[in-house]
Amino acid sequence: MNAPVSIRDLAGGALPSGKREGQFLMLRAYFDDSGTHASSPVIVVGGLVGSVADWERFEDAWGKKLAAPLPGKPRLKMFHLSACKAGDGEFEGYSIAERDAVTHDFRQIIIESSLIGVAAAIERKAWAELVVGPYLTKLGADDLLQCICYCIEETIRIAGPHPDGDSIAIYFDRGMWLPHMKETTDRYTFNLGRPRVVSISAVKVADFYPLQGADTVATESYWYGQRWLEDGASTKARAHFEDYLANVRATGVILGRAEIEGLLLHLDAGGGP
Repeated sequence: MNAPVSIRDLAGGALPSGKREGQFLMLRAYFDDSGTHASSPVIVVGGLVGSVADWERFEDAWGKKLAAPLPGKPRLKMFHLSACKAGDGEFEGYSIAERDAVTHDFRQIIIESSLIGVAAAIERKAWAELVVGPYLTKLGADDLLQCICYCIEETIRIAGPHPDGDSIAIYFDRGMWLPHMKETTDRYTFNLGRPRVVSISAVKVADFYPLQGADTVATESYWYGQRWLEDGASTKARAHFEDYLANVRATGVILGRAEIEGLLLHLDAGGGP
């Protein structure tokens, strides 16, 4: 595998975004998906937003942790949360306690890098059953694309008051990206004011440490979303996710059947998506 592409290299090749004390005035957002398989009850897009400096801290710490995950353990090619929890792949020789320990350590890197979490989840069956007829024109049938658009819009909202929010570059996992998505997401790059989305790209998780952080957020949000569909407001996050939520600035939305019905009533009353 080629060496991961660094945030500094990306920022240097981006469109001009100004500088302050030598630092690029730009936010970068990375998003991954979870729950796209046919039997999944919920689909999620989740990730992280931060300045170039935030991501540089993240990349440095993430690379060092991959190189030495735990005493006596070999270098990891990539941190993949679901594989870690299941003890699969590179984590096959890890005990439950070791898998918890390494999950904790990677989560702490996200927390200590001052990144902002964003996630969107939709109940798939309810969306397919309710978003029909004229609603398809306004919302579309693609629940994954709805989650993507929410994450883009939240990134723009975060950038508004952010001191480094002049420009935004957004990256999605290439594995989730389909050709028809570009037509919808390109419209977010039309604005020439502040903040401005200068690029929306699809890249490989293996080449970008930040997408491994995004995978962590998306996967935890997916597990939480499944529980939420069953238990509603009484849902309790698993300990790792609870600690993340307690220590990271985070925003998110879950659309279950009731929330989707409310959205359709809003559209019927003349409101926008």
